[in-house]
Amino acid sequence: MNYATIKYCDIANGEGVRTSLFVSGCRRHCPNCFNAVAWDFNYGEPFTKEVRNKILESLAPGYINGLSLLGGEPFEPENQRELLP
Repeated sequence: MNYATIKYCDIANGEGVRTSLFVSGCRRHCPNCFNAVAWDFNYGEPFTKEVRNKILESLAPGYINGLSLLGGEPFEPENQRELLP
């Protein structure tokens, strides 16, 4: 799986302060999509153990309210295999 971007201390994509992971890959191609560049499953950078660990570490501070999974499309089967564990 690839990811388009990660936003740490994001206040625009969920309640409170969050880490937001924008995955790559989407087959829906919705009209007026705000992130069409992430439709391509090969867009961005590889989602590695190091990236996963950095995201998990970013969730530790008490002021972080959660993790937002965005896209692309996190529910594409290819992305689920990486995100569900």
